[in-house]
Amino acid sequence: MKKEVRRQSAETRKKRSLSLKKYYSNPEVRKESSREQKKYWKEHPELRKKMKELTRKYYSNPTARKKLSEIKKEKYKENPEIIKKMDRTMTRWWKDHPSIRKERSDAVKRFLINNPSKFSKFLKYGKNSSTPHLQTKQGFIVRSRGEQQIANFLFENKIASSYEEKPIIFKEEGQICVPDFYLPKFKTYIEFYGGFPQAWKKKVMKNKLYKKYKIPCIFITPAELRDLEYYLKEELG
Repeated sequence: MKKEVRRQSAETRKKRSLSLKKYYSNPEVRKESSREQKKYWKEHPELRKKMKELTRKYYSNPTARKKLSEIKKEKYKENPEIIKKMDRTMTRWWKDHPSIRKERSDAVKRFLINNPSKFSKFLKYGKNSSTPHLQTKQGFIVRSRGEQQIANFLFENKIASSYEEKPIIFKEEGQICVPDFYLPKFKTYIEFYGGFPQAWKKKVMKNKLYKKYKIPCIFITPAELRDLEYYLKEELG
């Protein structure tokens, strides 16, 4: 005889959800709950192992992963405010924890430096969250109007170049630089810096590293885009 499954009503589920939210809104309660969970799993290693195996088995099934992904996408599609709220929350959290953000960034850099294949994949899909979307005359897909203007200038003046294809790894400093352009004929890099604060922080760091290792590089700012004919040709000689 098949056992009847008792399901909670929508109202009961809602009450339970509100109760849990109220319970976990207290940071001390959350910490205590986390400690209890860790203690429980430590005392039940076999059960923990079994749960890990079940989770691995579930996610190794492509059909199950695809179904779960579709459910999540549909849920977020119906509730765009959820995505906005999550983005705002994460942005605020990282802003409030600069030391953790720096540690995370350094850990990612170390991982990419020690895993060349992963680094290649990282470069393929972009060095930051800004997706390349602007077409240039020689076929590059670049990230900004400034880069597009530089690429078109190089093409019009028949100066061979490549875009984000010559990464420079500074192992001693634990830094990775991916210059915007490389000019093989002149063996020179070009870096374009936008007018936002983060770009200037990168410029200071890259200037020091390029100078220290005597790497030829031309730095271009938005002000110099007005006269690339004078600025680039003078730098290239």
